[in-house]
Amino acid sequence: MNLENLAEEFRANGFVVARGMFEADLLQDVTAEVERVVDAVIASGGYDRMYFDDEAELSSGRTASAVRCVFRMQDLSDFLRNLLESPTLNDLARTLLGDEPVADGIQYIDKPPGSSYEFPYHQDNAYMFHEPPLALVATLALDEQPAESGPISCLRGSHVLEVLPHAPSGVLGASRGLASPPDTATFPEVAMEVEAGDVLIHHANVIHRTGPNRTASHRRNLGFIYHGAGAVQDLQALDDYEKQVTW
Repeated sequence: MNLENLAEEFRANGFVVARGMFEADLLQDVTAEVERVVDAVIASGGYDRMYFDDEAELSSGRTASAVRCVFRMQDLSDFLRNLLESPTLNDLARTLLGDEPVADGIQYIDKPPGSSYEFPYHQDNAYMFHEPPLALVATLALDEQPAESGPISCLRGSHVLEVLPHAPSGVLGASRGLASPPDTATFPEVAMEVEAGDVLIHHANVIHRTGPNRTASHRRNLGFIYHGAGAVQDLQALDDYEKQVTW
């Protein structure tokens, strides 16, 4: 993995894929730990940052297959926290940000087979409130993600934009979306088809979305979130947002 080549593509496009970054044995261990954590939280009666797929039939019960997203996974697993703080991921974040990385957290998102919901176009910095926007998300694919699975789609070059106006989306797990359609002529959309073990890194200001999962398989992602030490977070804006948000 050539970090400088990845950084060059990241600076140009606002996103880049580190192919095969997690080899099979490590990927198996990570996936097993994610499954263990999700099952444990369900068995314990819940966690205030776990959200279930609102399309799941009531008869399915609260099972792992109905979980849509879990935030702050590092609070639930020493293994995952150590991974978030690992030299491999921090070296990647450091090179791409051009600054010393600060680990913010881990988010787990699943699109179960046949899920029709979509995450609307949005910029993550509309939730993060970092200035300058030195922040990124490194998303590990736990499953193969062809175009039919509704993978993350990024608008190439849109990371150069400021944070655009956002409005409540009504979508569980992605509370805000762009208030107006993005300029896809200037910033063309790229569907990020990935294999299990690939890591998609996108800039906090890049416009992106996901589509419905039209396959018979789960589409699970584990996102590692970092910001640069030189970024300042607007804590008042963050507090106001968290008081208003419906996850």
